[in-house]
Amino acid sequence: MKPSRLFLTLALALPAAHAGEFKVEKKPFKSTVEFEGSFLSAEAHIMKIDPKVWSDFTIQELVAQGGAVKKGDPIVVLDTEGIERQLADDADATTARKMALEISELELANLEKTTPWLLEAAESGYKRARDDHQYFVEVRRPLEEETAKRSLQSSERYLESATEELKQLLKMYKEDDLTEETEEIILKRQRYSVESAEFRLKSAKLSTKRALEVTIPRSAVDQERALREAEVVWKTARESLPAALQQKRLDVKKLQVADTRADAKSKDLRADRGQMDILAPADGVVYHGDMSNGRWNSASAAKFMKVGGKILPRVALASLVPTGAKLHLDAFVDEIAASKLKGGQKGYVAPISSPRSRLSVELSKVATHPGVDGKYHIQLALSAEGASEGLRLVAGMKGKGKITTGDQGERLAVPVKALKEEQDGTYTVRVKSADGKDSSVPVTVGVESNGMIVVLSGLKEGQIVITPDAPASK
Repeated sequence: MKPSRLFLTLALALPAAHAGEFKVEKKPFKSTVEFEGSFLSAEAHIMKIDPKVWSDFTIQELVAQGGAVKKGDPIVVLDTEGIERQLADDADATTARKMALEISELELANLEKTTPWLLEAAESGYKRARDDHQYFVEVRRPLEEETAKRSLQSSERYLESATEELKQLLKMYKEDDLTEETEEIILKRQRYSVESAEFRLKSAKLSTKRALEVTIPRSAVDQERALREAEVVWKTARESLPAALQQKRLDVKKLQVADTRADAKSKDLRADRGQMDILAPADGVVYHGDMSNGRWNSASAAKFMKVGGKILPRVALASLVPTGAKLHLDAFVDEIAASKLKGGQKGYVAPISSPRSRLSVELSKVATHPGVDGKYHIQLALSAEGASEGLRLVAGMKGKGKITTGDQGERLAVPVKALKEEQDGTYTVRVKSADGKDSSVPVTVGVESNGMIVVLSGLKEGQIVITPDAPASK
């Protein structure tokens, strides 16, 4: 778009005396701003894709630039095979993930219950082993050792008693010199008792020796080992069981976080799939590119809006101008022009396609700050007043126009090129006198435009001002 410029328009032409000379006359002046802009619609629907996870948006079909559509018609048809396959895989992965999480949560619940029980059992086992060991050392071992010794002593005494009883019987029966059958039976039975006592003693000796040298020391070793093992189990349980429980809690938390994130990703993937159905929100005409902020920018979209092209994320691919949408004119002016503009000012615009047409406009918006390009955005409401018969306007067309910013009334004006800036910043003009000579005259000036500038003081009506293309006087 060409930069707009501020200028003053003379109501009547200002004739020159002859080439290089300008006759100063008082004429009516009006201040105007000239602009060039585009006819756009504030109701345009901007189409873009803002995906979260999917990145392949390949175009299979699309509505051509300027194509008319009905509400619900596809504007762009995308290749969805890849994302549909991904959604199917994601559904299977979600099922497996949920099952794994459920099992892990169940295992954690069991650990939460069993860990205190296992700790209690380990502690109880250690206390029992400690009590058993203490009882063995203090009571049971001395008792077993004493029992073994007393068993041997009892066997010895029993043999001694049986042997003595046999001797007495033999002595008694020998003195009678007669041994009856009954006596033989008694002696025989007593001899069996002696033999039995001898065997009992022999067995007691072996048992006592075994008990004192092997069995009881082994029990002592077993008791010591059982105590150490129970202590190790208890100490290990105190460290490992809470650690295992905490590790399981962390594992479950990690799975839960991963599940939440995966669910969010699945949701984003489904949302991305939903965005791939690019349908017309209303009846209207499709424009490729972005129609917003006073401009229709189709350059970015032109790179991919074709069959086989890949839509770029967050880049406007198309704008839909609804059927019957009102148009306005958007333009951009420089800082000087913007300083003269305010809402409500009126003017006209002529479409480039019909330069003799005149559409009445009223300034509806003036930007308070410049854009990144230093220009100020203005917006003008259109009126059909003065339009040529059969004039057709569509969004995207260009237009040139003017806005009246003020009426200067009857003022003196000279060509800007007649001014000379002095070293102190003041201005002078060369004025031709009656004798044909010229001299520099200081002037103060006002608004200017289109090569003309208002002179506030220093000149009188009827004077001849020398312009730079005139030869200097001698």
